[in-house]
Amino acid sequence: MEKHINEQNIPGTFLSLFPVILLLILFSLSIYIFGSSCSSGPNQIILLLGTATVFAIGIFSGQRYDDIEKAMIKGVSNFIPAILILLLIGSLIGIWFLCGTVPTLVYYGIKIMHPTFFYPSVAVICALTSCCIGSSWNTGATIGVASLGISQALGMDPAITAGAVISGSYFGDKMSPLSETTNLASASGNVPLFKHIRNMVYTTIPSIITSVVIFAVIGLLTAKDHVKPVDADFTTRIAELFNTSIFTVFPLVVLIFCARKKYPTLVTIFAGIFAGILTALVFQNKTVAMILNSDESVLNTLKTIWNVSYQGLSLNTGSETVNSLFSGGGMNSMLNVMFIMLTAMCFGSVMEYTGCLKVIMRLFIKTTTSSARLIISTLFTCFGVVLISGEQALGIILPGRMYASIYQKHNLDGSVLTRTLEDGATITSVLVPWTTCGVFFSEVLGISTLDYLPYCFFNLINPCLAVLFAVFGIKIFKISEQENQAEKTV
Repeated sequence: MEKHINEQNIPGTFLSLFPVILLLILFSLSIYIFGSSCSSGPNQIILLLGTATVFAIGIFSGQRYDDIEKAMIKGVSNFIPAILILLLIGSLIGIWFLCGTVPTLVYYGIKIMHPTFFYPSVAVICALTSCCIGSSWNTGATIGVASLGISQALGMDPAITAGAVISGSYFGDKMSPLSETTNLASASGNVPLFKHIRNMVYTTIPSIITSVVIFAVIGLLTAKDHVKPVDADFTTRIAELFNTSIFTVFPLVVLIFCARKKYPTLVTIFAGIFAGILTALVFQNKTVAMILNSDESVLNTLKTIWNVSYQGLSLNTGSETVNSLFSGGGMNSMLNVMFIMLTAMCFGSVMEYTGCLKVIMRLFIKTTTSSARLIISTLFTCFGVVLISGEQALGIILPGRMYASIYQKHNLDGSVLTRTLEDGATITSVLVPWTTCGVFFSEVLGISTLDYLPYCFFNLINPCLAVLFAVFGIKIFKISEQENQAEKTV
């Protein structure tokens, strides 16, 4: 049973804010000194230092070291499923390189997609895929990786491409009934799932439409400047190296099928890996032999698959472009992501347990004198929790708990709260370099968070639109007094 600390042992406002201010200063210094490589070690050190600072503040306030440590361990233990998902996604990327799934998508994408409309096409394709499978991470690790490969071949801007991938992926993640965050927000506000999704349409659809239009305008204005002619030898080299038949997209079909059937995330990803292994065994013996410089025996093929699932694919062909496009993945590639997620969860867990996070959230709640201020305060609280804890889920759960009764006092429908939780937490977490989502997409796409951030139009527009809706009272649904009393008695 979880032990709760006494109210008198909760730190004051200054002590509660001190770790956050310290982290923001150190993060800024880290970005200044290390640039885009700040997430490859420096930020992890900062988060551990922040964790130690919160420990000291908690002990100074009268809390026991053992209790804080137990809370931290419990918070980290809740993170174990995410670690397994990360490892499997790393393996998935490496196997899908080897089995030809990603090369096939790149091969036909180069032939089909027109450079002028490349950016909006990527956003729409990622949005549709994410809606189908309910996961921005899986979409980014599959369609996103392929899109970056196509952009490199066409000479498109990789940062803008990453922004298009993230914009589309998070639209689908937010609107899909299969999405974990969508279900989490719905449960946090005790709102039926599809009522929650219907209410999100008002801010989400205009945001994605505006984003796609912006990507289209960028494509029209910059196509001549950035697009280079595709070398015919490049596509020929892909076809020589990999079997690019339609059968090599079988793993993608399996992944989408499992997601639509609502199988657990781990089962779905593992099914995609297993389908990729079967595809590699049947269709890519030639590629495996080239990697090993040996015969095409089943034993050698299994050996390569085993290595690729952990270390990723490493090509050494005559084409540097092919080598860079289709090398990577493997569980090993996710270790840095795991380290920063682990340290972020340590910091977030002790901030929550010691009461520091609660004190900071109360500062936001004090400003809720009207419905508009309440919604805007919720948005900033969600983003603040994500910023402090580094975890998207906490940015939904904690504000959901804190604000539920206040929304009832203002006679606001619960779906307004759940929509605001997603507007403030779900889609903003990927914009912060030290959050789990920010580090994941930076690692998978190979583009630093600060480089792709200006082009994540959907993720930037949606919260701004939510603020405008709050200020002008647009689609801010009220509940009747009878409904309010009924909810209070439940």
